[in-house]
Amino acid sequence: MLYRVFQLLVALVPLAGFTLALQPVQERLFGGQATQGIIFLLVALAVLAVVEGVLFRYWILPMWGDKVAERVYAGSYLPENDALAQLVERIISENATAEIPALERMVRSQPNRLRGWLELARLQNELLQDVPAALQTLEQGASCMRDSEEAALLIYRAGSLCSKSQNDPAAAARFFELAASRYAHTVYGRQAALYLQRLSNQQ
Repeated sequence: MLYRVFQLLVALVPLAGFTLALQPVQERLFGGQATQGIIFLLVALAVLAVVEGVLFRYWILPMWGDKVAERVYAGSYLPENDALAQLVERIISENATAEIPALERMVRSQPNRLRGWLELARLQNELLQDVPAALQTLEQGASCMRDSEEAALLIYRAGSLCSKSQNDPAAAARFFELAASRYAHTVYGRQAALYLQRLSNQQ
């Protein structure tokens, strides 16, 4: 939550710069230099649009898209009537890592449930600090999904995990290539293709 607030604050910085740029625009408009004022205003608007566009396209929207996708594809939990949700909540609140194998058995008993694989991989990564196990979970989950959008999400998440947690761009690229080729017509397949394109442009 705090990180998303930080993202919004960063997005407001260019707006603050644009506000400061309005002062010389007003001086020119009311000082007999209307043409220069209009040109200055158009340039400031163009710079603002480019900066904000880059921030939202490549930094803010991808992360927020992950959160929205989890809701759209995985649904929401009502802990009082969901055994998996109750177990996940207990593991997190009590740091009960010894119960993660029980969670794994529960997830494998419901192999078509996306949220189970996501939660298991998250706890393996965050609580056990076992990134290889989390990656294996995401791959196995993808093979169980009937819906290509859900499978693409799991593979894309594996690529993101390699990129962010392991700082392993080569491994990340392999997962993104898999998502882009196997699930080319899905949301996350296209996201993976964009990642690969940016990586290619940097080389």
